[in-house]
Amino acid sequence: MKIIGQGRTADVYALDGERVLRRYRDGDDATREARVMARLAGHGYPVPAVLDAEGPDLVMERLTGPSLLDALLDGSYAPEPAGELLAELLARLHALPDTRLAHLDLHPGNVVLTAARGPVVIDWQTAEEAPPGLDCAMSALILAEVAVSPAPYAPGARAGLAALLAAVRAPLLPHLPAARARRAADPHLTAGEVAALGAAAELVVGLATASASPR
Repeated sequence: MKIIGQGRTADVYALDGERVLRRYRDGDDATREARVMARLAGHGYPVPAVLDAEGPDLVMERLTGPSLLDALLDGSYAPEPAGELLAELLARLHALPDTRLAHLDLHPGNVVLTAARGPVVIDWQTAEEAPPGLDCAMSALILAEVAVSPAPYAPGARAGLAALLAAVRAPLLPHLPAARARRAADPHLTAGEVAALGAAAELVVGLATASASPR
């Protein structure tokens, strides 16, 4: 099998032209994520089709297209529309009937821009029942972490964050402390990333307050 993608918790392998295998490195059970994705697909939400799941292995349809992150980095997608797209995908998720499901890790790296289906949301390992405001706060905080970093694309992350905060419908500031605590408890974050969470949270508060102020 050829590896075609790596995240913090899983590796993705190409099985053939139509299927990929996502395998958790820590042996986590992929069947829970498969059930979540099947539930979302039943509601018409844009997720990859699940073909099989057993143990740490999840077999899904192979999506064709760049991630939103890759499109941002190569300049084919602007930060402001990217922030608005994340807000739209969050709103669509939170509007689904009979569910309070939250992704809790929805950022540009977890959106694939397909030609056939449009934006498709991937990586549902962290999904659980949670308030919409917490889901939005998690996405905002992740963007803010990049925005306060020394990375050359930090200004773009700040612009995307501002657009996200202007477009989200759920009140996220009351959930920001919980989002920060969740991020701080993530074992995959480095000590430097955890240390930057305070500045990232302050940026979210500042931009959210500015976007809510009358003009």
